[in-house]
Amino acid sequence: METATALLLLFLCICSSHGFNRAGSRVQAFVAEELQTKPLEEDNETHEQTWSGTLSISSTTENNQTKLELAIPEVGNETFGAHYLNNLELEAAMRNFSERCNHISRLYSIGNSTLGSPLWVLEISDKPGDLEPEPAFKYVGNMHGNEPLGRELLLLLADWLCDNYLRDPLATLIVDKVHLHLLPSMNPDGFAAKPVASRNNAQDVDLNRDFPDQFFLQNDNEELRQPETRAMMDWIRSIHFTASASLHEGALVANYPYDGSPGARTTYAVCPDDETFRHLAGVYSQHHMLMSKSKEFMGGITNGAAWYPLYGGMQDWNYLHGECLELTLEINVEKWPPASQISRIWNQHRLSLLELVASTIKSAVHGRVVSAVTGQPLAATISVNDIDHPITASLRFGDYHRLLAPGKSYEVTASMMGYYSRSTPILLPVDKPVTLDFILEPAPNDRDFDHLHLQDSQVFNSMSGLNIGISPVHKEQATPAGKAERLKKHVSRPLLKPLKESQDVVVTQNSSKSQGKRPQLMEEDLLSINNLAAHSTSQYLWMLAFLFMLAVSATFVYVSHRIKVRRRWRQRLSK
Repeated sequence: METATALLLLFLCICSSHGFNRAGSRVQAFVAEELQTKPLEEDNETHEQTWSGTLSISSTTENNQTKLELAIPEVGNETFGAHYLNNLELEAAMRNFSERCNHISRLYSIGNSTLGSPLWVLEISDKPGDLEPEPAFKYVGNMHGNEPLGRELLLLLADWLCDNYLRDPLATLIVDKVHLHLLPSMNPDGFAAKPVASRNNAQDVDLNRDFPDQFFLQNDNEELRQPETRAMMDWIRSIHFTASASLHEGALVANYPYDGSPGARTTYAVCPDDETFRHLAGVYSQHHMLMSKSKEFMGGITNGAAWYPLYGGMQDWNYLHGECLELTLEINVEKWPPASQISRIWNQHRLSLLELVASTIKSAVHGRVVSAVTGQPLAATISVNDIDHPITASLRFGDYHRLLAPGKSYEVTASMMGYYSRSTPILLPVDKPVTLDFILEPAPNDRDFDHLHLQDSQVFNSMSGLNIGISPVHKEQATPAGKAERLKKHVSRPLLKPLKESQDVVVTQNSSKSQGKRPQLMEEDLLSINNLAAHSTSQYLWMLAFLFMLAVSATFVYVSHRIKVRRRWRQRLSK
């Protein structure tokens, strides 16, 4: 009896690592050794121990012959090898991870489901919980309760990053330069529904039809959205995500916006960032050997509405309201595949999941926007020519991270009310980011000059080592036509370097190219910025002093003249 109990406890400890195949072989070896050295003392007696109603170990002794049987009952079409974690096990696994890998992770909740289950999120970063001028990425799993693969794959992704940080370049890049947020289950109530898991939440609502939609105005009332939907919307608004993806089942394809189309037509619905989305979807598909060879979807990617239109989806809401470029990843043709296949599916998707996160660094323009007078960050609007979808720099750091399709030229613009807009043409290389920072100078306090245009006279300033372009002010006539034209024009100045390592920068100006190594942002760089702000402030003070002295001089001349005139009149009157 004691031996069987010991064997059971050992088996449970080993299997908690989530790898049944390896655990099984270790248990078999230990059982063989244990039975050879410590035969059971009881004779003609059977003992049984059960774990969670799924695993049964039986030992029988007859005539000094011991027989050990491991019974693995069927559960649907799967067996108990690796198994799908229930909600309590999922929470325990996330807590264990946050303790084991507390140097790069933190565990937090974004709210509760309809039935009160916490929506747990793991944040993975070299500085978890801290605000940094870095892009943020999120993965969302189990949006539909009967599609549980995302729960398991996101835990495996977290484990892989923890195990390979500072060992693997890709893992190190992601942990050091991205804030990655993993929500394994958005719909824990649907997953736990009885007698079978439900696609919908506890109120029988499809969460991927519950978001406000540009073509489905019935969803505009946010107070009527489901608790899970509202929690997601609040989360997306609170964290400025650069990109994201949700994991689904039922096909093998990377889906990109728009999901909806006017008139519920099955047609290609082009969004402003269509080329960028095609690139991101291609990044995922190309690193999956089966998805990229799809016979149903060319290249393993598809526009959502071209596949089938849907309304109230999370993907389009992220893009339109969260400034977040989200994909919908269909990761397996069969829904709820046998748990024994989780390891195989993980190996197929591992590199795709990693490369998609890394693309927020590799395929983007990164930078900061600051005031030329105070040096303080500005929450400026960042726009790109021919892409009608601006984003906003963060209020805390003034940083922005604009994903774009690589290998093309763009003109990036920073603009903000009360400041001169600035823009700079760039060439975005393949698998290499561009750092482009802006110093915006205050415009006159006149509504007709809110968006005055400045022309860069110099892209690089080799004396300071910083990308600083100093240029004169050019005022245009404040006509309605001129103002409309000025809104289309923008100028920029590179300044700071928000990334942690130097990157090559390629900036085009008047059909010419300049290349250079960006320096680290050191104390002398910050002093240069402060000196620049102090110099600008001193110029304003000198101008005010000059005007004051001019006014004093004019007053003195006027008073002197009046005194002379009065003297002359007195002399004439005296005669």
